[in-house]
Amino acid sequence: MPTRTAPAPAALIVVLTCAALTGCTAPAPDAAETPGTTQSSVDPEPSVASAPATEPSTAPPPATASAEPPSGTAPECRSASDIVNNDEPLDVSMYEGMVDHGPRAGANGTVSLAADGTPASYVVAAGDFRDAIAGRLCLGPYALEALNAVRRGSVHSVDPTNEAYLTPLYAGDTLNLSPYTITSVGDVNGVVHSYETVYVLPPQG
Repeated sequence: MPTRTAPAPAALIVVLTCAALTGCTAPAPDAAETPGTTQSSVDPEPSVASAPATEPSTAPPPATASAEPPSGTAPECRSASDIVNNDEPLDVSMYEGMVDHGPRAGANGTVSLAADGTPASYVVAAGDFRDAIAGRLCLGPYALEALNAVRRGSVHSVDPTNEAYLTPLYAGDTLNLSPYTITSVGDVNGVVHSYETVYVLPPQG
């Protein structure tokens, strides 16, 4: 009998030890998965870090392209007088800095150039408005109005009925852009006016 009762406590100890070890190792996998999952979802950095390794060949061209536009862009509008004096010659120097900065909101029309490369006329697009057109061309609003005082009418036109002051823009209208073609370029919805100006016209071509 004594030889049969001894193995029971030993077997019990082995079973308890295994159970204890199993209990200790069971929570460990759960604790390891949570950090692992959190790190993989918050870890965009490794993928971003590995991306530059594949981009060195493409990175230089964008850098060069972004460096070129500043030097290649059109010059900023210089400060110019926008004063048109009654009974005095129109100051043509107001138009020396005129340059087409290209289409933009409110100024999507087409600019035509004269033989010498200077802006000659502008065809109005739907949705265009005067201030945006003047800004696109580096002109003050009164300078633009003066160029169109004869054939379209403007605040610089002599008009007893005052209709010239309210001349709207229509898609397809032509605006004059040269101080030397004020009497020969421009229309309002297909109609050409012949107003006198409050200023003295420069020589007309």
